[in-house]
Amino acid sequence: MRKALLVLALATIFAGVLMADDALRPRLGGVHVPIGGAPPAVDYSRSFSPMEVDSTPPFPVYHGFTRYIAGDTYYDMQHNSTKGRNIAVDPNGGVHVSWMDASQPTHSIRNVKYNYFHSDSIRGGDPATGWICLLDGVQVNSGLKAGYSNIAVDDITGVPTVVYHDALSSTANAKTNAAFDLFYYISDGLYRCTFTNPTLGPAPYLVPEDPTLDCIAIWPKIAQIDTTVFLVSTCSNSSGIVPLTGEECGSRLLYYRGFIKPDEMYIKQLVFEPPVEIENDQIGITPDITAWKGLEGNNKVAMGYIRRDPIVEADTCYCDTANYYTTILDAAAIHIRRSSDMGATWSAAEQVTEPMVHVYSDYPESIYVGWSLDSSVTPPETVEVYRPAYLRPVELNVTYSPDGVLHAVWGGLVLAPHEGWETSCAAACSVGAYQLECLYHWDEATGVIDTVTWDNYWLFRPPSDYRPEDGFRYTQMGPSHEPSVAVDEEGNIFVFWEQRWAEYWWCETGTLLVDNSLLGFPNSEIYCSVFNPDSGFWSDPLNISNTASPACSTGSCYSEIEVSVAERIDNYVHLFFILDKDAGLKPYPAGSIDGEGEVSLGEVSYLRLPRAELVHAAYALEQIGSDIYEDNFAPNMPADFRLGRNFPNPFNAVTSIWFDAYEHGHYTVEVLDMTGRVVSRLLDSEMAPGRVRLVWDSFSDNGWFVPSGIYFVRATDGKGNWANRKITLLK
Repeated sequence: MRKALLVLALATIFAGVLMADDALRPRLGGVHVPIGGAPPAVDYSRSFSPMEVDSTPPFPVYHGFTRYIAGDTYYDMQHNSTKGRNIAVDPNGGVHVSWMDASQPTHSIRNVKYNYFHSDSIRGGDPATGWICLLDGVQVNSGLKAGYSNIAVDDITGVPTVVYHDALSSTANAKTNAAFDLFYYISDGLYRCTFTNPTLGPAPYLVPEDPTLDCIAIWPKIAQIDTTVFLVSTCSNSSGIVPLTGEECGSRLLYYRGFIKPDEMYIKQLVFEPPVEIENDQIGITPDITAWKGLEGNNKVAMGYIRRDPIVEADTCYCDTANYYTTILDAAAIHIRRSSDMGATWSAAEQVTEPMVHVYSDYPESIYVGWSLDSSVTPPETVEVYRPAYLRPVELNVTYSPDGVLHAVWGGLVLAPHEGWETSCAAACSVGAYQLECLYHWDEATGVIDTVTWDNYWLFRPPSDYRPEDGFRYTQMGPSHEPSVAVDEEGNIFVFWEQRWAEYWWCETGTLLVDNSLLGFPNSEIYCSVFNPDSGFWSDPLNISNTASPACSTGSCYSEIEVSVAERIDNYVHLFFILDKDAGLKPYPAGSIDGEGEVSLGEVSYLRLPRAELVHAAYALEQIGSDIYEDNFAPNMPADFRLGRNFPNPFNAVTSIWFDAYEHGHYTVEVLDMTGRVVSRLLDSEMAPGRVRLVWDSFSDNGWFVPSGIYFVRATDGKGNWANRKITLLK
């Protein structure tokens, strides 16, 4: 029954092909010849996107902007879960990037690299490339097997600090470490690209319950205010669970504070205070940290992390024993801690997401997933199908806006167990859960959680992405994931993420083609959504990379992963990413196709996008830098309400749509046909601030089942403000 419903829901969406421009547009990478056969004949003019946006944008790859290559790596995956920042921008416009570099396909040698970019060649940059620290960057670490780096910058001097983990010997435990550009300090900015490690570095953290046990604090994240650095790390050996990579890792969250200061020889050194345990019950590798420098020493530091469900439930069937799937499927919440004294002390944890909900004890809402034919009645009739669902936050990123307001974004993994899981032990907790991923935003000024984007699509996985031994793969959570956020001086909020299965096409044979590699794994694209404070709503997702390469062979794929945006925005929004030449996230030995594709040499990439033009393009879904761009552009939408996208769309029989009221008032939400005639009124009442979900069943208010076609949902308030959404009914 479950599989039939999923197939039916997919078929319903597949039927709604969105017609686009008939001309075939150029694609970076194109369609590559599979081994032993001809390339599939792809009709790019017959495509659709699960996000209900234009899936064939008429602009070139990367919107025509230059992709600057800082170096390369065989280790294309840079982080597990939360990734922090691999890029920082100094007040002079200099761009600093760090990455984990494996120089061999076997990953036997792994170092951390750094490069510096400036478009002004007078500052020492290569006039052709802009890079200063050689063509492949310079090595940062001095220990062994280093990786998982982050970077921050001293705004006074422009000197970068890179944090990572490594081991001092082949027998030593890995630990959090850091390095900074010492020669830049010594030479007063004349020379760059020579890093020094602290004399001792951050001290190991010994577990209080067993002082002989090093918790192995790794996967660090960094923030910095002038010469003071703030680090958070995750213990990989503290919870008793097997320390594999990913969500099943240790639960302890450690904090370090360090100072760059001269020793008796007046040579700068990075000195750390002893580590402090902040939390003993976080889930996975989720912490992130950010800092803000205010006037007259009014500085702020904040960290965010995801904490496991503290509710103890007597569920004996599934997910309450300590194992991998417990932390994946069980409920969790985002917590924030703040410091107003330069990281010396920290506030109590503030929970910013919904109250914790246990997997099998309660469900906050249900999600419409399609319809089914009930043959037990005469005559047979269609029945609406809902799934109980709960939201599981993953992949967190935090930042301060230029005016000192804390923002957080995260992926919300919406899990809907299949029918019967609530009351029976039908299957292991890893099997059969529908999942899709939404992206959410929160800021401390309003306390409101906004939906940035919602993947209107139950996760479609190719057959190669299932493995019997683990039931259901979670290394690639959801089509849209790992968001990264930044805020500019005008209050525009930019969220970037990796989008899988961004668009689908039909071949000439009538079969569906997805943007997978030849080995069957999804290529990722870079997407962006913008919140303009004058609009009061998030823009639809804008494709930034536009590099689909379906059926690509190893070395020919274009899959952008590990996307990170710099916190500082000047005239540009600055992006770091890895261009993976064979889709897949995990590092595997050369020649292995164990679920994550072949090892390939990825390109460490930097892209900068004009800030003001990006805002316009995001709302208009057009090329950045379009000729019709106007300096005085502002999205013309009221700030007192917001009309969301409907799901599913296209739909058969039933669709749902959400509506947010930001202030008390009288609101109407109506369905109109192409002539503007009101077909059905879904809402007509006074509303307090909050969200309602509305459902349209394809009937008019006079009881008629309306025909297939395009309709509009229109929302209005009592002030004359309005908003429209186009929806498509297919029978």
